[in-house]
Amino acid sequence: MIQNFAIDQAATFESLLFLSCEPKIAFGDSFRQETTKDGLPKWEAQLVARFRQFGRATNEIIKVGLVAERPPAEDLAPATPVELVGFEIGVMDKKDRNGNVTGAQVWYRSQEVRPIASTAPRPRRGETAPAQSEAAAS
Repeated sequence: MIQNFAIDQAATFESLLFLSCEPKIAFGDSFRQETTKDGLPKWEAQLVARFRQFGRATNEIIKVGLVAERPPAEDLAPATPVELVGFEIGVMDKKDRNGNVTGAQVWYRSQEVRPIASTAPRPRRGETAPAQSEAAAS
């Protein structure tokens, strides 16, 4: 069964704003950062994702896993518009203590968090950008 899916960020979100990035703490050991099998440190970025649901704008905080030697977003200020390079979503079974499947667990990961220059909202399909509509009105 397919469990990892590549995400078209531009088609999924209206915007992504960076909030923070911290070391991912190892399960059961709050003093140790989790690492990959190769020993690379794991990080967890928190982002505000804005998307449309039932025709209305919705915002949700998502946690995105990253792997890097150094903090992957150390130069980003909170509320910086970002893009996620190599953005994936994963789905796996959520099980109880007896191993019975009780639902699904969703997780996000990315290769890189990169700032984007534009902070203006993109016009929606069929709309014109504000500069164009002002020029058309004169």
